[in-house]
Amino acid sequence: MKKNKTYKYYFIAGEASGDLHGGNLMKEIKTLNPSVDFYGIGGKSMEKEGLRSLVSLKKLAILGFWEVFKNLRFFINLKKQVLQDIQLLSPDKIILIDYPGFNLKLATAIKQKSSIPIIYYISPQLWAWKENRIKTIKENVDKMIVLFPFEKQWYKKRGLQVFYFGHPLIELHNRFLQSYCAANRSSKYTIALLPGSRNQELKRHLPIYKKIIYELNKTNLNIHYIIKLFDLQNFNAKQDLGLHKNFSIEKGESFKAFHDSDFALVASGTATLEGAIANTPMAVIYQTSWISWFLAKIFLRIPFISLVNILNKEKVVEEFIQHQANPKIIANYILRVMKNRAEFNYSKIKQDLNKNNIYKRTAGEILK
Repeated sequence: MKKNKTYKYYFIAGEASGDLHGGNLMKEIKTLNPSVDFYGIGGKSMEKEGLRSLVSLKKLAILGFWEVFKNLRFFINLKKQVLQDIQLLSPDKIILIDYPGFNLKLATAIKQKSSIPIIYYISPQLWAWKENRIKTIKENVDKMIVLFPFEKQWYKKRGLQVFYFGHPLIELHNRFLQSYCAANRSSKYTIALLPGSRNQELKRHLPIYKKIIYELNKTNLNIHYIIKLFDLQNFNAKQDLGLHKNFSIEKGESFKAFHDSDFALVASGTATLEGAIANTPMAVIYQTSWISWFLAKIFLRIPFISLVNILNKEKVVEEFIQHQANPKIIANYILRVMKNRAEFNYSKIKQDLNKNNIYKRTAGEILK
């Protein structure tokens, strides 16, 4: 890199987990080279590191075929807006973080108009579905950095070299443990509730969680609930979950909610991996629109939806999906696990992901 030059990097993240990793990655980039300015789209974590975000990340938090279709006009306009912004700024590099439905189309459009290097951080889950997207990656992405060890071999078999430095959640967990202090609870049992980061996930999951809590309350057990939400603006514990007392809201890291709990109810996604790294017994609950679920069932090529089970290659945590998310059955399952103090074996997953200086090495590769 040239001395005395200020570089412009254009980042695009479309959801909370991408924002988390993007923020930490930007922090390491600044450590290695302070002469980098950040533009693009991101949330609070990335804005904290200096990102000038084009739009609010909340507007991009949409999941599912039908849900995306209903908001198609917004994404078409956003794509035009981003392309105009890139043309105006002429950044030195573009870093796309996950969010393949938008980012892969954007990569194609960018390469039609410019030769700006595109780095894709966090691979789309092509091994789960839509493998044909690999053609788009080969044609438009200059460098791919993946988070799971098996992805490196998966891409290699298909003629593409990618970089793997480990999963950064391992690194974040190690940092968290350095200052972690367990919460003092008078309750006998503690359950963490992580219903998701998107508004549509909350609308579908909170009513189920409320019914599960109702079933658990019938037992008269002394249960404390830890609620972890990414946006508390419109949340009301009494209205949304039926909780009047015996609850707390975790405003810090998800790892704290997991470590302070005997069990966790988690929406599928990055949070399941955080729970496994923290050794917390858990179950996955997920519902989406029936149209989106029908289409997903057609295209999915794997037997599980949670990262924990996918990485383990066999079931470690129970998955209560769509019509299987029966509150009474789930409540009985939670009670059985908690009363028996059951331990879940996540050792294989953590061993496979464990590396050193993950963000730093990733940042170094991006700066090359």
